[in-house]
Amino acid sequence: MPKKPLREQVIVVTGASSGVGRAIARVAGERGARVVVAARGEDGLNAAVEEIERAGSEALAVAGDLAEREQNEELVRRSLERFGRIDTFVANAIVTVYAEVEQLEPDELRRVMDVNFFGVAYGYWAALSALKESHGTFLHVSSALAYRGIPLQAAYCSSKAAARTFLESARVELQKHGHDVAISLVLPGAINTPQFDRDRQKLGKQPQPVPPIYQPEPYAEAVLRCAEKPIRELPVSWGAQKLLWGQKLSPRTGDWMLRRIGWKKQHTGEDKPVDSPDNLFETLAGDPGAHGRFDAQAKRSTAWTRLRLLIPKR
Repeated sequence: MPKKPLREQVIVVTGASSGVGRAIARVAGERGARVVVAARGEDGLNAAVEEIERAGSEALAVAGDLAEREQNEELVRRSLERFGRIDTFVANAIVTVYAEVEQLEPDELRRVMDVNFFGVAYGYWAALSALKESHGTFLHVSSALAYRGIPLQAAYCSSKAAARTFLESARVELQKHGHDVAISLVLPGAINTPQFDRDRQKLGKQPQPVPPIYQPEPYAEAVLRCAEKPIRELPVSWGAQKLLWGQKLSPRTGDWMLRRIGWKKQHTGEDKPVDSPDNLFETLAGDPGAHGRFDAQAKRSTAWTRLRLLIPKR
């Protein structure tokens, strides 16, 4: 069922200090939504608020670690205190570690799960009462990798798969009890965000998203489309769609391809010390913005997703 137009919505966006979360918050503000931005990085959050206010809308920044249940509850409390309701809650915050499975330390795996899975679950629990009241949407920026594990990304892929199935269960329960709350997942492909300069890595190389790479704005557009007209699961970009179809048709072919290219496609070839600063446990200072280092090769739109959005979906 369609929801309120964006200009009438209050939208909460986690992981909004940089990357696709930052783009979602900015575009939402440009379209008149009142926006609550949340993340650990205060510099990026303050810059996000300035962008939204320059666009003529209202914004609130709530800094904190969204891996903690109490911080999600505080985020919802402050959102309601400021704006009176929540129409869409966008769970977007992530961390990751580039490493083979046997290289992962238990605390690293646990941290990725705490942010990427438990952070989503805590956000859902915290926001659910408000979303029931507003007949709103819980929207997770998931990943095509929720359906396909790839080398060097076991922690990330596992966390996304866990969150997808958690929300699949929650969706059916809401429907069973007659609650008009939508649960929508956006499944992105490769995004040009600052994350790749801030992720922990054990490659000794500069990480990169697996090409083809897209700018954050097409993903932000897809998320905000789902805020108004929720879609159960929306793959964004042809790269994401190909991965999903390939996994359904022949996962063994995917295994073969990943043995050949799964390592070299995830780094630029540029040397990078394995002890470079990262944001796994502590945030990094400064305002990273929405875009990463791959502007020159990142696509600004995705024809596949535009075509798909013309097709009516449940």
